[in-house]
Amino acid sequence: MRQFLDIKNKYPETLVLFRMGDFYETFNEDAKITSKVLGIVLTKRSNGAAADVPLAGFPYHALDNYLYKLVMAGHKVAICEQVEDPKQTKGIVKREVVEVITPGTITSEQALDQKANQFLAALLTHKERAGYAIFDQSTGEFYVGECSKEKISEALRKFSPREILLGESIVYSTAAWYRELNPFVFKIEEWFFNFDQGYNLLTKHFKTNSLKGFGCEDFTLGIAAAGAVFQHITENLNGSISHITALKPIQQENIMGLDGFTVRNLEIFKSLGTQGTHGTLLSVLDKTLTSGGGRLLKSWLNRPLVDLKRLNNRLNLVSEFLKQKRALNGIRKELNNWIDVERILGKISRGKATPRDVINMQISLIRIPFIREILEKNDSVYLSKLASRFPDLNGLTQFLRNTLNEHVPLQIKKGAVIKAGIDGELDELRELSSGGKQWIVKLQASERERTGIPSLKIGYNRVFGYYLEVTRTHREKVPQDYILKQTLVNTERFITPDLKEYEEKILSADEKIEIIETRIFNEVCLEIVKYSLVLQKSAALVSKIDLLSTFSVLALENRYCKPELSLDPILEIKSGRHPVVEKLLSATDRFIPNDLKMDTRINQIHLITGPNMAGKSTYLRQVGLIVLMAQIGSFVPARSALIGIVDKLFTRVGASDNLAGGESTFLVEMNEAANILNNATAKSLILLDEIGRGTATYDGMALAWAITEYLHDQPKISARTIFATHYHELTDLENTLERLENHHIAVKEFGDKIVFLRKIMKGSGDKSYGIHVAKMAGLPNKVVNRAAEILNYHLQNEKTKESKGQAEFNQISIFEQQESEMKQELAKVEIDKITPLEALFKLDELKKKHGI
Repeated sequence: MRQFLDIKNKYPETLVLFRMGDFYETFNEDAKITSKVLGIVLTKRSNGAAADVPLAGFPYHALDNYLYKLVMAGHKVAICEQVEDPKQTKGIVKREVVEVITPGTITSEQALDQKANQFLAALLTHKERAGYAIFDQSTGEFYVGECSKEKISEALRKFSPREILLGESIVYSTAAWYRELNPFVFKIEEWFFNFDQGYNLLTKHFKTNSLKGFGCEDFTLGIAAAGAVFQHITENLNGSISHITALKPIQQENIMGLDGFTVRNLEIFKSLGTQGTHGTLLSVLDKTLTSGGGRLLKSWLNRPLVDLKRLNNRLNLVSEFLKQKRALNGIRKELNNWIDVERILGKISRGKATPRDVINMQISLIRIPFIREILEKNDSVYLSKLASRFPDLNGLTQFLRNTLNEHVPLQIKKGAVIKAGIDGELDELRELSSGGKQWIVKLQASERERTGIPSLKIGYNRVFGYYLEVTRTHREKVPQDYILKQTLVNTERFITPDLKEYEEKILSADEKIEIIETRIFNEVCLEIVKYSLVLQKSAALVSKIDLLSTFSVLALENRYCKPELSLDPILEIKSGRHPVVEKLLSATDRFIPNDLKMDTRINQIHLITGPNMAGKSTYLRQVGLIVLMAQIGSFVPARSALIGIVDKLFTRVGASDNLAGGESTFLVEMNEAANILNNATAKSLILLDEIGRGTATYDGMALAWAITEYLHDQPKISARTIFATHYHELTDLENTLERLENHHIAVKEFGDKIVFLRKIMKGSGDKSYGIHVAKMAGLPNKVVNRAAEILNYHLQNEKTKESKGQAEFNQISIFEQQESEMKQELAKVEIDKITPLEALFKLDELKKKHGI
């Protein structure tokens, strides 16, 4: 307990898993927490001075299962191991914390999604700037970036870190990034965030004189954050950073802007309905065969390009795979045998790799020459150039082949990991061990013959080692040189001096074999770590080949076309389809494609009217997804597509609230609209699905009207805009805004029934068909019929007003009318005859009546 308490004092806010033989034990408050989180029994020692100490533990081999639960409950966990051999130690075995695990650094199989990164971030802000560093412990990926404070949420969202490190004095509970991402947050010492210290740590690690070669020399805050990550991993967590081989700067210039609203509204990663991945763009596109390819797809979707040259290079490679069908099929076959080299390398660098991990790496490396050969054996310059980028790993591959057996156990102690001929002493000991076991078999046969006891057998257990077992019926035949060791109900067990002497040789040989194999295996791992940089480059290239070939397979299976990209502010899509919705339709349904022809110089704004359920939202989203797919380098669901590069993609879709943040549906709607108007440029694409529906009709219509005018009239914002609305009054804007064009969803009426044709047509729609849709939804007939009566009454009333010239829509007249009514009511109040309290009540009444 004294030893435990000394360690606990060094890690006060950490659960300490204290190794005791075959168990990890926790004590005191740690035991109470562990018992509650894991659902295991809280007990006490049965004797000794620590008999009143709460205790909870579990078998050491179940660590991964239990560790995941503890860490995901938000706890830091220190693994405290026995660092001495109990057999060779007198008294208390020495123990030390070998590793501290946190939500952002846990790398157990249960914690990791094979096709997703698990990032830890460090964040530092100063005045109006923010610096951040991003690290994946499982792969060694390390990024550094800087941005304005207002953009830190967007920057962090692209990585979705599970854990964020902050200085001790930082208050974060009201920060936008915290409310949106909801990561685990851990405070570390302020001095960890020091630029000079960080700079020195990084240059020392990468063995460089400066960071200019990484392109982040001027990231003062980012470098300080990166240094904090290094310091935290090595000092606080006892972790390894040997597999970090590069520092990648996060550049914003050539990346499409995607705010949180857009990522959510387009359902790129998460479905609005199910909150899962089913029904998302990711679920349709992720046909990757490797874990690295899946992680790369998420990275590309988070960071679409605006660089025309890089995008055309990706599209050309996809096109080449389509032309070279044999190469495509060959590559996909080889990729099926590729095992996650990046994560295996991460395990090796942390000393957590098993023999089977290293063999899996060897299996993957053996595939590289075959992949290269497939890429080179065709007429494609693009594919040949891709093949030439593979670094030479033949030396390492051959070294692994020559050193390790092909079929190895999961654990080193099982033996037979290292090939014969690698170590002379190992070969001798193996011969002794295998020969010794043969000697035991021969001894059993000779003793049976010598004693005349046919049932005599030689057994083994941990307590006595090898022994001769004789049944009680043959007791009189036992020779004089047999020494009795144990008496059982029906048998007796004996030993002989010769048997014990040979036993010591065999057992010591097995122990020495494990020691030598462990030493050689560790040397193999150290050799692999030397190749970290080229291994990561090869793995990254394989991931890229996997993803680009996946785009080719998707194009073949789903009839996608190669988009033509342009720097002009245009969008021309023929027979465009929604990539997700078309996959969710039943076999009997057919997705209706639609065209789009847009040029900011001619028809910058498309105003779309039509009833609910007709397909406006689907149309808007499909345009956004087609643009997004094109700007990650994928072919797109259309017959043809000419896409002017979009620098920022904005959406404003549907109605939702943020009650926990104190934001109503309408406030959320206005927040999204404000974000668009304040950040859009002439090269942006804006998709508006209803504006102003969260407030009173006239207010909402006025706002929608004003926003449309603003988007049209402001030269800096004149972005390509598709605006779906129920406010038919807005169609009059086509007469006053020269670059606004009316469109509608075609509907066919049959008596009191309607059929949605799902087709976008030029011109404005004339009806909303709300009552028809309500009937289709199954509202009681009494409600539907009454609604029709009320609608007819108001329509007739509106016609009467129009005949008197009173129905012209004018926002100013609305406010004037409201003001006039208030003046009349105030004039009726006899101020001299009411009390102050009555005046307050009257004021409150007026405010509620007029919605103030």
